Amino acid sequence: MTPPKDSSSRSSSKSSSGNPVVSSFLVRRSPVYYGWIVLAMSTLGMAATLPGQTAGVSLFIDSFIEDVGLSRSLVSWLYTAATVLGSLALPLMGRLVDRWGPRRMATLAVGLFALSCAGMGQAGGWIGVFVGFVCLRCFGQGTLGLINNHAVNLWFERRRGLAVGILGLGMAGATALFPPLIEEGIQAYGWQRTYLIMGGILAGAVLPLGALLYRDAPERYGLSPDVENAASETGASGTEASETGAPETSGPEESGPEELGLETGAASEDEEKAPGETRGETQGKSRDTQGGSRDTQCGSQDASAVGGIEPGVAYRTRTFWLFTGAGVYAAGLGTGLLFHHFSILEEAGIGRDLAAEFFIPLGALTAALNVGTGWLVDRYPPRLLLAAELVLYGALTGLLPWADTTAEVWAYGSVFGVAQGMHQALLGSVYAYYFGRLHHGTIRGLANTVFIGGTAIGPALLAVGPDFLGGFAAILWILTPVPFLLGAAALAGWAAGWDAATLQRAR
Repeated sequence: MTPPKDSSSRSSSKSSSGNPVVSSFLVRRSPVYYGWIVLAMSTLGMAATLPGQTAGVSLFIDSFIEDVGLSRSLVSWLYTAATVLGSLALPLMGRLVDRWGPRRMATLAVGLFALSCAGMGQAGGWIGVFVGFVCLRCFGQGTLGLINNHAVNLWFERRRGLAVGILGLGMAGATALFPPLIEEGIQAYGWQRTYLIMGGILAGAVLPLGALLYRDAPERYGLSPDVENAASETGASGTEASETGAPETSGPEESGPEELGLETGAASEDEEKAPGETRGETQGKSRDTQGGSRDTQCGSQDASAVGGIEPGVAYRTRTFWLFTGAGVYAAGLGTGLLFHHFSILEEAGIGRDLAAEFFIPLGALTAALNVGTGWLVDRYPPRLLLAAELVLYGALTGLLPWADTTAEVWAYGSVFGVAQGMHQALLGSVYAYYFGRLHHGTIRGLANTVFIGGTAIGPALLAVGPDFLGGFAAILWILTPVPFLLGAAALAGWAAGWDAATLQRAR
């Protein structure tokens, strides 16, 4: 039995494939595992995406209508077209994140996002508003959101769900806290100057912090996901497993077809360790699934240390399209409801002041369920959690047209917050959970493009209600069966163990 290696041996000058290990003062001197620093920075980065999120853009819609002279319908379609156009860049951005790493890409994205906010403050016609929408959605909601998610998935495996859940606190907290501040800024300084202020905050605070604190995959610094000294956790038993080829597991076990339904990548914790270990869907750890060595992370990432399924294999699985399809529905519905929020509740007889209270339970419960669902993802099959989330969305659309009291508005915000929190935690972790970390940026980039397509369709689709069906209630009821059908598909996928053989052969 080979004795477990200590941290100094793991932080040797070369990785197992001969690629150099990078020395970082911040990583080396961090009092905690540096992944927590990356998580903190990424959480701040998620909060910083608010100007490109619908919750942030919706605060300026009336200003575009009144000051720029655009109709509500035109603004909706400009937003839809800009969202689709901006999302087309995300597959490329995902590949660049895989190649260049989160640190360089985050610096570039935040800089461009800050310029986009400053430029939006100069928009004087529909062309300027359209170009501003494209840039805000591409560099903020799309690229920066992708980078934050990717960075966290690189640094965590066994606690990935919890880490991604904590990441969601950034967006949830921003949704709860910043809209009132932005509204005050619009009232005090005007919408143009408010956009300039937001751009200045991004450039003056978020950009330098990101350049300082973001880091690429832990293997690049001689570390492993989740722990600074992996040898201290694996010990002799982990080394023995690597010598015998037996998979190492932790956490609750589950029998049935789901056990074969997951392949994810992890760091090689021993220079002589052979890849090929697998993880069940509810196990707490995942191990390397691919051999060989390819430079994929900033030119020095060891592919035998960072495992994952090839994108072409992932795209052919029903698992990929189940979660992507559910993501499209949730993104489209959520965006549409937020975009038309005040109009929907006005139709039900709710005033603007009471309608604004909706954001309080929305933000609080989105934050709570982000963390709670992240904890559950580390322990239970994501397909079961997806089915529960979709039932909530079905109840939301079915009951919303009857919300006409203070209690019902708060209940609406609460159910919406629970569903959104579950959605963000699930979709933030399942792609790395099922397909590994090696090509996570590429796989997630395509998924994000499809998601953002859903956010583009949502506002226009809900607008069909008042334009052609006499109100929002009719279109909401038409959409109600969709999440229940998707939830049934999630249960079927869990019961049948979708893609188990494909993912097993893809090692």
